Amino acid sequence: MDAGSRLPCDRAQLRSWMIDYITAVLAIPAEKIDANAAFDSYGFDSVEAVVMAGVMEEEFGVPVDPIQLFEHPTIADFSARYAREETPATASPPAS
Repeated sequence: MDAGSRLPCDRAQLRSWMIDYITAVLAIPAEKIDANAAFDSYGFDSVEAVVMAGVMEEEFGVPVDPIQLFEHPTIADFSARYAREETPATASPPAS
């Protein structure tokens, strides 16, 4: 996945997938995952980034460069950059 590519899922789906992956691989309860915390704060290293990128490729059918996980080092940053852009039809309604 190059800098201009997007994954075929929305931001919420990608965030959820990443949280599920991290909780499963690193045995961290989901409620302990902060989408704004850096991956390395969970003990997520370069080897795990390569593995996660490979699993993402299999899951979403789009090549994922592990470097992007370091350039966008939080779940929130990565999902904001690489989830497909929400259109008015897929965007959540504003909170009232």
